[in-house]
Amino acid sequence: MAKKKAIKKAARPSKAVSRTAAASKVTRKVIKKKPVPKPVARKSSAVRKPAKPKLKPAAVEPPPVARKKGVRKATISSGIRDDQQTKRLGRSRIPVDAPLDVVFQNDMQAREAFMFLGIHSIRELEHFNPDDLVLRLTGPAKLTVGRIRKILAMNNRCLNGDEVFALEFQELLSRPRES
Repeated sequence: MAKKKAIKKAARPSKAVSRTAAASKVTRKVIKKKPVPKPVARKSSAVRKPAKPKLKPAAVEPPPVARKKGVRKATISSGIRDDQQTKRLGRSRIPVDAPLDVVFQNDMQAREAFMFLGIHSIRELEHFNPDDLVLRLTGPAKLTVGRIRKILAMNNRCLNGDEVFALEFQELLSRPRES
């Protein structure tokens, strides 16, 4: 232990050394620690130098695909797919000429609608879009309700909450016709 103490005492700076000298040793240690990260940063920047060609404008077109001699264009472009692939229904389980009465045998209201529209096969049904079917099915019902409202108004009657229409319709009937 005595030897260790002697070594420690020798390592300590003497009192004669000023505080500025001790402070310079501290700064030397700090200076030695700072350069260590800098070479790492320089190495990483040196690695990034080949990345400068990426700074070119994005509008540059890619080089054309080299075609092999004897290969048709269709085979080259057939491998290219769009990013958005549409989902398909797949193979149909019902033939196109199948009668609607067989396909919709459990849905009596649908069969009545098909009879009303005069549609008999899947092929005829597929020509309509849903909105068109709704308009064709509800159109006659709207016309019928309109006729009912007019007949009631002519007889001084109206449906529940439809008194305003009945009064307006009676005014139209009472006006003399201008020819």
